[in-house]
Amino acid sequence: MNNLAYSSQQADSIGPKVEEIVRKDLGSNEPLNYEIVDQGIPKEGALSKILNDSASFLFGGKETLLFTVNFNIQQPRNVILSISINRQGIGCHAGSLVFSTFINKPISAPVTMEGPKVFGTSKFIGDATATSKLNSNKDLLKLTDKFARTKTDVAGGLKMERFVKLEPFNNGATLVIITLARATSMGIGATTDAKDFFSIAGMIEAAL
Repeated sequence: MNNLAYSSQQADSIGPKVEEIVRKDLGSNEPLNYEIVDQGIPKEGALSKILNDSASFLFGGKETLLFTVNFNIQQPRNVILSISINRQGIGCHAGSLVFSTFINKPISAPVTMEGPKVFGTSKFIGDATATSKLNSNKDLLKLTDKFARTKTDVAGGLKMERFVKLEPFNNGATLVIITLARATSMGIGATTDAKDFFSIAGMIEAAL
């Protein structure tokens, strides 16, 4: 059973199990390189400020971070995935999944997404020109709304506020989506739905 909730807190045994799920979600036959950072999200690199700011936003301080499993995925595009592993009694579970990538299209102001709606699909808000283009793609809206989860049954149930952010950067933009793992097989398994992030990034780039 690998449902991103574990009975120990040993990074050297949990890291390979997390890698196994991400590799399966990406459909990769080759092991993925990853690093375990006991201080959470890396403090260097172009996306570090966004990632560190987002980390403090999650769960209203109700979760205790043990360490982060960081993936630098190169294909089909460069994506950084940081999975927080949080304390749960004598064990632990996956908390936030922070996906980020560079979008090779410029925007003039930040773009975010509305929170989940009871009826209808949430839309992008912010930069008027960018949101007009993004909101015209219904498939993009539906996929992003579905992917940017704010609750999950993993680890007995987790909730957080929605975090989708597209921000101007280096004649393009950085895209950061923070989501939660999704329980599968009646809670026996779990998935990150990592492929969906690649699809969302591609659709955003094409729309802009």
